Amino acid sequence: MKSIAETGYSGVELLVCDPARIDRRALATAIRGQGLDMPAVCTGEVYGQDGLSFADPDASRRQKAIDRMMASMDLASEYGAMVNVGRLRGRYIDGVAPQQTLDWIGAAITQCAAAFPDVPIVLEPVNRNYANCLLTTGETCSFVRSLGVSSLGVMLDTAHILTEQETVAEAIRAAGDLFWHFHITDSDRLPVGDGSYGIDAAMGAVIDSGFDRYVTVETFQIPDAGHAIAASFEAMRPYIPTRV
Repeated sequence: MKSIAETGYSGVELLVCDPARIDRRALATAIRGQGLDMPAVCTGEVYGQDGLSFADPDASRRQKAIDRMMASMDLASEYGAMVNVGRLRGRYIDGVAPQQTLDWIGAAITQCAAAFPDVPIVLEPVNRNYANCLLTTGETCSFVRSLGVSSLGVMLDTAHILTEQETVAEAIRAAGDLFWHFHITDSDRLPVGDGSYGIDAAMGAVIDSGFDRYVTVETFQIPDAGHAIAASFEAMRPYIPTRV
């Protein structure tokens, strides 16, 4: 946390698997002690590590996924943060009708939103390399609007957008007023500025849209965390001089 704050970032995002295992007092000391905000809690590793999702055919495993999501929302509520749903939503599975899968996902999100109405949820379009449903911005936004949940929006991620052959500008236009959060990365999840993505075009589209919320750097720690933190900040400095 100290390195992140000293570099110049004003917030830090958490990627969680099981929030019950987090020492919340120590976490609060680490984050607030450095004067950082926590704009979002990301839940991808609930699926990535433990294979839990809202679309599991096993009702008991769906409930475990919902319990993890609610624990994440409880944690987020302490910081005024939002919670994302990416891989946690699950996948289409052979033998299960696609509409049933979407119904399970929608029911889980609706249940979580009702339990924590003041904690925003952002559904993330996830590209074909990691998911097989709700891949594009358009279909994700259509699904969000169909649920009619006021605390549900959309987060966009450069890697997912470009892999699905959209531009950031197109994705932002498709999301409209549902665009609540943004992740920036470079190609192959390299630190921003170290890859081949058009960062200037991406951030130009974000700025032109009037977006005034957090932009979060999400990259692999290549070659190490120190470089990823510093290089990404320097690459982002021209676009967000006072807030990264």
